[in-house]
Amino acid sequence: KPYLLDFTVNEDDDDNKQDKSTISILIPGCGNDPLLLDLFNAGYHRLTAFDYSEGAIERQKSLLEYLPIGSNYLDSVELSVEDARSLPIEWEQSFDVIIEKGALDAIYLSGDGNFEQSVNEFSRCLKSGGICMSFSGVVPAEVRRDGFNEENWEWLRDGSEDLKAGCFVLRKR
Repeated sequence: KPYLLDFTVNEDDDDNKQDKSTISILIPGCGNDPLLLDLFNAGYHRLTAFDYSEGAIERQKSLLEYLPIGSNYLDSVELSVEDARSLPIEWEQSFDVIIEKGALDAIYLSGDGNFEQSVNEFSRCLKSGGICMSFSGVVPAEVRRDGFNEENWEWLRDGSEDLKAGCFVLRKR
């Protein structure tokens, strides 16, 4: 199911959808993945990506240089070095969508309740009704269920049975 399209303009119901260029998307732990570039090229122009590594942010900047001249991504893309356990206060209730690909796996492996802290921060930064897409193969099912508890999250897709890395899609209540 194309969950990002739940927010985009639909010929049948324009009143309840928004143009994809206005959807605010957060990409935690962006690393060296070209997802940011792909989303920009697909027409999503309110993008924020972060990583704890300055090197990863520099890599994202170099990937953005592959965009065609005149793409004007500087007004559309925000890159920053951040800790997923303590995100900027000004990001509170700011994002329509969070797409994380393995960041929560790495955070979980670092131990000490870091997974739970990060999920709490994602929840704080996501608007009510917003979507969190998580691609993960490491976080145990019970830990994921506790972190994304049903009181605060509606499970739209449980990727527990997927091969290697699952695709989990949740909507913030």
